[in-house]
Amino acid sequence: MTDGDIVHGKLNRLYQKPYQWLCEGQASHDECVRVLIEALKQDIKRKGDLPVKLAKQMGESLDQAIRNIGQNGFLDYATENRKFEKIVQQTDGRHDLKELTLRAGKNLIQFLRYGGEAESTSTSKIILQNYIGEVYDSEFRERIPLTSNHHAGIDDMTLIKRIEKMQSDISSAISEWANRASKDESMINLRMPRHQIKEINMEEDLAFTAKKKL
Repeated sequence: MTDGDIVHGKLNRLYQKPYQWLCEGQASHDECVRVLIEALKQDIKRKGDLPVKLAKQMGESLDQAIRNIGQNGFLDYATENRKFEKIVQQTDGRHDLKELTLRAGKNLIQFLRYGGEAESTSTSKIILQNYIGEVYDSEFRERIPLTSNHHAGIDDMTLIKRIEKMQSDISSAISEWANRASKDESMINLRMPRHQIKEINMEEDLAFTAKKKL
């Protein structure tokens, strides 16, 4: 395989290498985690700061509603959903990013509705965390099954298990990025998580990994 080859027709080019490494099984677990985290980082940075802006506005709206609970006695979840929809409708930008962020915000409202608790100071961060999770799911995890034959002949169950094994590391990275983006009000300063410091060159060939196994 050469750089730029497509091994999964439904995946963005950023995610071709992580998918390939997971399928071929030559790279270690840590290497697979690192290359997938790097791909996700590049993806959310390229998608830009619109979700950060929306998450901040949604968070401020929800913070106000939470503060008013003491006066009104309850949080009107339907009203908050409509407020989120209005925020998104009144903001210019890519439709897909607006929809992903809206879904992220509504997921938080749903979480609160069914007994979850969130500190008011962290609502924007939680929405951003949900948004990055939506990107990961929609761009990678949920697209994996959208092929009849996986690369290198790997079976669905083995591949799914390898992906699930990485979930805690992915979730940790997402949480760290959401915290940073919320503080900076931008995705521009996102870095690899502290436990995954080594940066990955997404254009390099898999050959170096194969050589290590010889």
